[in-house]
Amino acid sequence: MSGGGGGGGSAPSRFADYFVICGLDTETGLEPDELSGENFEQTPLRRTFKSKVLARYPENVEWNPFDQDAVGMLCMPKGLAFKTQADPREPQFHAFIITREDGSRTFGFALTFYEEVTSKQICSAMQTLYHMHNAEYDVLHAPAADGRDHSGMEDGEGTPGTKLQRFNSYDISRDTLYVSKCICLITPMSFMKACRSVLEQLHQAVTSPQPPPLPLESYIYNVLYEVPLPPPGRSLKFSGVYGPIICQRPSTNELPLFDFPVKEVFELLGVENVFQLFTCALLEFQILLYSQHYQRLMTVAETITALMFPFQWQHVYVPILPASLLHFLDAPVPYLMGLHSNGLDDRSKLELPQEVREICCWVLVSLLYSWIGERRV
Repeated sequence: MSGGGGGGGSAPSRFADYFVICGLDTETGLEPDELSGENFEQTPLRRTFKSKVLARYPENVEWNPFDQDAVGMLCMPKGLAFKTQADPREPQFHAFIITREDGSRTFGFALTFYEEVTSKQICSAMQTLYHMHNAEYDVLHAPAADGRDHSGMEDGEGTPGTKLQRFNSYDISRDTLYVSKCICLITPMSFMKACRSVLEQLHQAVTSPQPPPLPLESYIYNVLYEVPLPPPGRSLKFSGVYGPIICQRPSTNELPLFDFPVKEVFELLGVENVFQLFTCALLEFQILLYSQHYQRLMTVAETITALMFPFQWQHVYVPILPASLLHFLDAPVPYLMGLHSNGLDDRSKLELPQEVREICCWVLVSLLYSWIGERRV
């Protein structure tokens, strides 16, 4: 941990640097996302597939070179997700951070929604995957002569999740297939509320039966090229698709810009847990946040590091850890990371091996005594 200071690079002058679209590449089709660690025993609708950056505007900016791999992973950290008309498909918003080698940061704001799959090839491929999955399921669970299936359970036994493996299926003749898609703004400063409003209004315009007042391209062009970065200590108001959008930049003698809801962190964790988490951050522990909501991971991580002001967290900082980078958790250094949990088997606690818990407690106690001793001196 150290005192204030920022990253290098040329000073940007625009509100947003890039508008990005991520999703399904119909030309490459369904590519399993092997790095996500998903199990092929899951039904195809519960697996993850590779997402790609489909478009970005502009192609590149001098002061913020586009990192396609990082943006692609953080816009859709678990890759593509498929659903049918029977599943909830509410849009989800989350923020993320890209940290450069010089320590400077770029901020991303992503809105993920579901759109109908119109490619017959993709729908047929999903149907084929289900035929293969169901055939394997029937072989594995075929009853044997002793009345047991090959999984070792009596007929009629099994958990509800096991039955879902067989019956939670996709039928091309009766179901409508949807796939996740993401629109994203890459910005030099963390104007979360303004960026969320921009993206939600764009999405509303796309899904509305009535066309917007102007072509969507004009609104995107306005955000990228005509809306300036607010000067320190000033507010900025510009037009969205359906209403005005306002953002404010603190002056140099005010607290740094922070656009996340601190109140939400205390409501989620409670005062005591926030205090313990903040203490662990000050003592430079390895901190792993765990939630099925990407935005909650970002909100908690940003709040804890903001409370350190005028100090800064100088170690590994990945509020949203993509599934393909889970090996980062083995790093033998202090870190603050956020791990997304599977909503199907979410737990209120992340169980750790007993030896890990004992080591963590011992380090906590020893460091606390050391810190108290130094304070007394």
